[in-house]
Amino acid sequence: MSDLIKHYLQLVGIAKGWAMKNLPGWNDEIHRDLLQRHGAMMIDGRISASSLNVPQLDAVLCDYERRGWSRQKRVFSGGGDAKKVPERIAMMVRMWGKLGKAGKVEKATRPALLAFCTRQTGRDVPNLDSLSVAESQKIIEAMKGWLAR
Repeated sequence: MSDLIKHYLQLVGIAKGWAMKNLPGWNDEIHRDLLQRHGAMMIDGRISASSLNVPQLDAVLCDYERRGWSRQKRVFSGGGDAKKVPERIAMMVRMWGKLGKAGKVEKATRPALLAFCTRQTGRDVPNLDSLSVAESQKIIEAMKGWLAR
């Protein structure tokens, strides 16, 4: 099996995990139906992504993208040309996670955090990088206050 196919199979697994968490009613059977629509065949009694070639796997990933999953890596770490996440953004993500663990927010997901930021700033916030330093600080302070209540 080529490294590219292994990589695509890993991405399909990640996309499936995302769908199970974020798409209401998504389950293994729906995932297998999606694979079968793109050409997957039965292996050992079940439809398997490992029976797909690279273009078919890419089609599966595109299908997940149409449902809202993003192939883009969200956490940057390591060496080389990796992008460093600004501390203010990391702080917002950490605070949002704390609010989720404390039961203050129903879903501590990235889309929910962006919706909160949109409400706090009064403008559309497509990603956390689009926030100014002042807006980020205002949001962090609002989250601190919310967590303290």
